[in-house]
Amino acid sequence: MTVESDLEPGNYEAYVVAYYEDGEVETLTETMLSIAPKSHTQWSINSTLSTQYRVDEDDQADYSNSDHWQSNAAIDGALTYQNGNARVDARIQAIYDSMQQGHVPENQWQLADYQATLSHDGDQYSTGIQVGNNSVEQESLLFSGYQRRSINLFSKRHDDRFKASLFGAVSETTNSAGEDLFWTDEQQNQTVGGTLSFSPISNHPERLIIGASYVDGKGTSAGSGFTVIDSDTVYGGHSWGLSLDSIWMNRALWLHWESAASDFDSDGLEYGDDTLNDNASKFLVQLNSGEAMPTLGLDYWQLNLQRQRVGEYFYSIANLALPGDLISHQATFSGGAGSLSFNADLQQQETNESDRSDRATRKMDYRGLDLYYTPTVDTGQGVWSTLGAPSLNAYYHFTKNTQRDGDQLLSGMDIDNTQQEYSIGFTLSHDTWNWGLSYARVDVEDRSEAVMQNAVEIYTPLGDTTNHMTTFQLGWYPNSRFSITPQLQWNRYREKRNGNEQETLNAGFDTQIGLIPRKLTMNLNYFYGRFDNQYGNPVYLDSRQDTHTGNLQLSWKAIEAQSRKPGLDLFLKGSYGRQEDSINTSDYENWQILMGFSVYWSGNNEG
Repeated sequence: MTVESDLEPGNYEAYVVAYYEDGEVETLTETMLSIAPKSHTQWSINSTLSTQYRVDEDDQADYSNSDHWQSNAAIDGALTYQNGNARVDARIQAIYDSMQQGHVPENQWQLADYQATLSHDGDQYSTGIQVGNNSVEQESLLFSGYQRRSINLFSKRHDDRFKASLFGAVSETTNSAGEDLFWTDEQQNQTVGGTLSFSPISNHPERLIIGASYVDGKGTSAGSGFTVIDSDTVYGGHSWGLSLDSIWMNRALWLHWESAASDFDSDGLEYGDDTLNDNASKFLVQLNSGEAMPTLGLDYWQLNLQRQRVGEYFYSIANLALPGDLISHQATFSGGAGSLSFNADLQQQETNESDRSDRATRKMDYRGLDLYYTPTVDTGQGVWSTLGAPSLNAYYHFTKNTQRDGDQLLSGMDIDNTQQEYSIGFTLSHDTWNWGLSYARVDVEDRSEAVMQNAVEIYTPLGDTTNHMTTFQLGWYPNSRFSITPQLQWNRYREKRNGNEQETLNAGFDTQIGLIPRKLTMNLNYFYGRFDNQYGNPVYLDSRQDTHTGNLQLSWKAIEAQSRKPGLDLFLKGSYGRQEDSINTSDYENWQILMGFSVYWSGNNEG
């Protein structure tokens, strides 16, 4: 059957209805009608190329490892092509640096991000394949913030009642532009896995969501609790998990349960023990304000209650930062009323979850409260026209760390301390300026005692400490041709037992001045840092270190970029640095002057 329609592309419910002379109406059939989109292409690209030449330099400085010519470039592009139900999506972010600064592996070109997707959108499902940088959209015991270069096969329903993916990935993160683009031949750098989520209740899919996941791989990245031999040691194993989610009362109640297990070698495949089995579990209850819940006098609120247990030998190669051998309980309550919002947090953690006699048992208790107040004011009237719009914030955090009595020799230290953090700050914002001031203090009370073994002191308590931190920042931008942002940071740290003190002062500013509108611009920044180290014991010499850095750049817009036409800037810039040390012979001073050009171009197309 052919249906001519001006409907937008998408899926629609279609009904065939019969109207009888007696007024009766009968639905003969109902089905899903898919309106396929016409052929459509959309692309966009942004690119920059900057080349500079060092024309002069400090004769005393060593620039032997730095070429006189230096170039940088960046490309950011995206493409979408759709023809009927078939669709192609692609994106790329590439960076070029002739000096290879910070590039791993060392190569002038780095492929920071890229992805290509070929998919087919049917009446109910979307299915496809992806290559490049892919993320597993799951935060669980097995996966957390997991993104790797991989090949990914996926399928999902448009109503999200079913989602499935299978992937093969490069275990280690890389930005290489020539190797391991989506897979690797090295078996010790391969990871495979998959995720599955489906809702068996069609009329209320949120009532029950069943999830399953699996991951198996090897790599050289060490995780929490690993036995690290060297950077080439290979770790690995496989992990699997199940989860159940249930949402009720118009999303006011969310129940989440998760269980996972692993068979993993965390001390190196060629060292120590073979793979060890262990498991982990998690349970979460979340309540949200809404029609089904009382407001409690607030505009909105959310309560989370969570319990998590991770075994000592449970690991997942896709979540290596997850700490093991830990039982944790957490309760958070956040909300807001008018201009005030808050977040309260209670946590308790305890190690040695299996209560082994040869493991030290440590306990952490935490409670915190964060407050934010941003009233709505009219900055055009009254006192607020002078002061600007206010915003205030404050927090209090308390942490207590203890260790079971008698475990000092097992851990090689004694743990018994409390840490209290206080902070208050405010900002005032206007149309052409803003400024802010904040103060924070951290007090640590150390009640631990020295630990002796064979008449030798193997642990010496640090004692009580106090840390003061003050920050001031200002921004002034009276017009489009001028802006300046000064800032000042001061920090003082003191160890009360031995009288040691460290004081740090950082001050500086950034400014931009349009000397000739839309033609000549000057950028200037300066930074000063001072570090004072004073010892309570006169045997040690006090020290002071001063650091000065500055940069100046003049930019002339020779050609202004227009639609699909590149722009050209010419620039002259210089940098200066100096460090003075009262004790060590690490004083230095250097400067350099460079000139160059930048070409930038952007374009897009729809059709």
